[in-house]
Amino acid sequence: MSDLFDLLVPIHMPMEAGFVGPSPRQHFRFNGEVGFSFDKWPASFHESGKHRYLIIRIGKPQREIENLLPGIRGTIAAAAAVLDISIRPSSREVVLTSGASADINNISLFPHGTMPHIEYHDGATNVFLPAEALTEATSIDESRPRAPEQALRVFADVDFEATATSRFILLSTILELLAARQPRDKSALAMMKRWEAEAKEAARPDVAEAVRTIFSESIGSAIARLVREAAIAADCTEEMQDSFEDQARQAYRRRGALLHRAAPVTTDELASLRAVVRLVLVGKTTGTGFSPVGNRQLD
Repeated sequence: MSDLFDLLVPIHMPMEAGFVGPSPRQHFRFNGEVGFSFDKWPASFHESGKHRYLIIRIGKPQREIENLLPGIRGTIAAAAAVLDISIRPSSREVVLTSGASADINNISLFPHGTMPHIEYHDGATNVFLPAEALTEATSIDESRPRAPEQALRVFADVDFEATATSRFILLSTILELLAARQPRDKSALAMMKRWEAEAKEAARPDVAEAVRTIFSESIGSAIARLVREAAIAADCTEEMQDSFEDQARQAYRRRGALLHRAAPVTTDELASLRAVVRLVLVGKTTGTGFSPVGNRQLD
């Protein structure tokens, strides 16, 4: 067996979404083979029924590829946010194969330059983006810091939620993960500390605790500030900044209502919040061809 290997990464993504484009091998196409570049490596997207996978032509020894895997997983999570569709590796386990076949349930290393065989016939897709979009989404932009991987991974899980409401809650969680509450200004803080002291003197620890919770700005205000800063960084007009901030505040209030009343989320509300989250994660102000899939507008 060769000492150099390529990588097969099974992925989960909504069945309504896919990619189209030429095969990197010109007249040969295996399992819907679509060529693109995964960062600096030649790659291809494949689908066979409900099974999707990426082949990344790394051409390195096993240990080096295993060391690269955390970064590859992170790049896939970031690509999901750029493309506005949930994409995640379907396995964390890595197996070594002969190249004659591949384990579609696991990330596989196979001899460099070969084509592992996988065949399934049990599904179809109906929304496609050109493969160039996948190349762009998996390219690392050195000019922009990548969002925290935890937040990107949560986004990559969103479209696997069964309802618009559960997707809305998960998207809201991303904003809460990223929003950092700032302390109040000095005069306000001094006032609140006096209230806290008065509550302690009156033997009211419950009131003292309540006062301490407002020593920092509210999470709603922190989210609004986070979104406005993202809009400014994306060169949005002041009108757009106001609009995105207003959408964020409305979404936060809507989430609070969901926790107390069973009011289903509409597709418009889901689309509005998703646009805000992508602005914060990847600095994009418009959706993609996949956006209607995640927003359940094709249901």
